[in-house]
Amino acid sequence: MPKAITMQSVLLLLIFGGIYASIADTQRDYPSIFQAWNGIENRPDLDELHRLAQHDLAFAHPYTLLRVVWNISEARPYSGLATVLNPSQLDAARQRKQELLSLNPNLLLLVEIRYRDARYVSRQNEANVENWWEVGYFPPDSPYWLRDKNGKPVIGWGEDTNGDGKIDEDDDVLGYLIDFTNPEMQNLMVKQAVALDTSGLFDGILLDWWNEDYATSPVVVDDWSDTILTREAELEARLAILRKIREQVADDFLILVNANMRQIPKSAPDINGLFMECYKSEHDKGYNLDQILQMEKTLLWAEQHLREPRINCLEGWRVVTDYMADLNTRVAERNSTENLRWMRMITTLSLTHSDGYVLFGDDNAIPVPDHLHNWYDFWDADLGQPTQDKAIQYQDITGLFIRAFENGWAIYNRSDAARTITFDEPVIAVSTGKRYSRHEIPDFDGEIFLKTDKD
Repeated sequence: MPKAITMQSVLLLLIFGGIYASIADTQRDYPSIFQAWNGIENRPDLDELHRLAQHDLAFAHPYTLLRVVWNISEARPYSGLATVLNPSQLDAARQRKQELLSLNPNLLLLVEIRYRDARYVSRQNEANVENWWEVGYFPPDSPYWLRDKNGKPVIGWGEDTNGDGKIDEDDDVLGYLIDFTNPEMQNLMVKQAVALDTSGLFDGILLDWWNEDYATSPVVVDDWSDTILTREAELEARLAILRKIREQVADDFLILVNANMRQIPKSAPDINGLFMECYKSEHDKGYNLDQILQMEKTLLWAEQHLREPRINCLEGWRVVTDYMADLNTRVAERNSTENLRWMRMITTLSLTHSDGYVLFGDDNAIPVPDHLHNWYDFWDADLGQPTQDKAIQYQDITGLFIRAFENGWAIYNRSDAARTITFDEPVIAVSTGKRYSRHEIPDFDGEIFLKTDKD
């Protein structure tokens, strides 16, 4: 689905008698889908490049996006210390980007810069890594690691990959805490952001674990009652990171942060979007009404208060039945009646409450790479551009929202009852293909309707 071409995404210059003419910006159509780190699993007929280009925005490691890595070597193998991209891969990266833009000229590519946690490998274990590039993010004795009172690096994040109810240091640890209050470490981040900006390959960055409400540096990974850094110290450091990056990058360089469903007013002037990774505590259940209301509230706040251009990204997680599912089972579960309903609801919530991007993917709890997802036919609908304001209630019914687009309407219902929507003429419901002027929308569901002259 096309999205607005930015000067940093692609600048095609035509030369006529020494006069340079740039291709005019276009606007992406809706719904507009994003990729968070990992991609589509249900389209084996598409190669990896085409699967990535299905999305209008993607963030990940630079290698995932454009097959380019940070410039490391056997002598200097720590990617956290690298501040330039590998020059030998830049030409191939430019070619890959052109191929992506030929498939989707509006695709935005953002790179995650790690600052809160990363891979740690002890000096003893470094000797046993199979390949030199498999060492930690920083050297094991680096001052950039956050340490406990005994001087030991602290686990920052892990997942219960075997379902035993605990995070085990041997096989479930995904990152160790970084001391992002360290000004030198912050300066490394700034240099990485500048390198991404000046490369002309990427449109911006993602900063994960963004929080203004509480500290994110627990002494024990699964017990957040005590933290190494205070909320105040972490907040001061995060704001300093934003300020330093903004001072060094171009005005149109995008900064997306993962604040989940929280508002972050102190950061708002310097960021372009929230990655709303909508957490839920039980993988085998959907969201409750309070969570849905918080999604709406935060999304509308972000649409009003963040720096332009805004790139808010709303992600809902599916209901998981088989915790240890294989690929075929995951694909099938995502297409269950229950998950299709949640997908429609999350998609239409985004459409009625934002001009942003949406994703419906796996629950992070399951032991596979996070944010894998199916591509849904529902997302192939071409609504065009919105022609109505956000969060408009249909016939003043609380919790029933409608938004008009050039080619149709998005309806989102969490009104506590099934509701009938009436149009002036027959319209096509995308999920069923039915063509009527009256359609019923179940509670906690949504639908896209297309004008009949657009089918």
